[in-house]
Amino acid sequence: MGMKKKDRIPMSAILLGLTVALGCSDGGSGFPPVQGWSQTGEVMVYAADNLWEYINGAAELFVSYGVESCRTTDLTSGDVTVTVDLYDMGTPLNAFGVFEREASGEPVDIPDAVAARVSPPYQALLLRGSTYAKVNVFEGELTMEAGQGLLEALAAGIPGPSTPPPEFALLPPEGKVPGSETYQAEAFLGLTELTYCVFAEYAGEEQERWQGFVVLPEMAQEVWDGLAGEWSSVESGGSEVLFREVPYRGLVGVTWTDRGVGKRVTLRRAIPRII
Repeated sequence: MGMKKKDRIPMSAILLGLTVALGCSDGGSGFPPVQGWSQTGEVMVYAADNLWEYINGAAELFVSYGVESCRTTDLTSGDVTVTVDLYDMGTPLNAFGVFEREASGEPVDIPDAVAARVSPPYQALLLRGSTYAKVNVFEGELTMEAGQGLLEALAAGIPGPSTPPPEFALLPPEGKVPGSETYQAEAFLGLTELTYCVFAEYAGEEQERWQGFVVLPEMAQEVWDGLAGEWSSVESGGSEVLFREVPYRGLVGVTWTDRGVGKRVTLRRAIPRII
C-alpha cells in the first residue's frame, strides 16, 4: 500500500469579491514527458511565497536555498502511481544543497544526472542542473530497478548540466576527499554567521581529517565583516586569522584568501591550519 496522497487542490480566499488562488495549473504543458509513464493529473505550479500551501513545514528548507518554483503532477506505469515534484532552485548550487540535505536511499548511476538515489518502495530523488526532482509513491511500490528507470526517463527531459556545480572549484584540491563536496546556504556548523559555504572533507597525514570550507565570493566581504567584530584574532603566516571554538568541533579558523574567506575546520582542539 502506498502513502496516502495529499489533496493538492489549492485553497483560495475571497477578498472584495475577487478569488485569489494560492496554487495554479499550467494546463499540463509545463511538465517534461517521461517515457514509459503516463501523466494522470494536471500540473500544479507553486512559487516560493505559497510553497508552504503544498508542503507546509518543509517549505522553509527550499525557501532558504532560493527555490523559484515547484511543478508537480502524478504519473502512472502499470500498478504504480507516483507524484513527481520538480523544484526549480534557480542555480545548480542551490539544487545541489537541497538534494544533499534530503538525500536518502541507495545511490544509482544516471548518465544525465548529477546525482540520484532510490529508496524502495516509496521514494526516488534526482538532481540535474538547477532542478531537484522528488518522486513519492502514491499507489503500489517502487522497486530499485523501476526507480532507476523512472529517474533515467525523467532526467532525459530536464535541462541543465549533469556535472557538479562549478563553485566547488573554489575548494583547494590538496587532500580533498573526492565526492565529499557540498553546499550549505545558512548556519554552517550551526553558526548563523557562516552562510553560503561550499565545503568538503579533507584528509592529511596520520589520518588527520577535517572539513575545509569557503564562503562564496559574492558574500565573502559581508561574512568577514560580521566575524571580525565577534571572533578572536591572531596572526599566522603573515595573515590575520579569526577563530572561535565550536562545541563538539574544536577551533574554527578563518582567513581571507584570493578565494574570498577561506576556512579550515579541525576536529582537534588546536588552532587549525588555514586554507
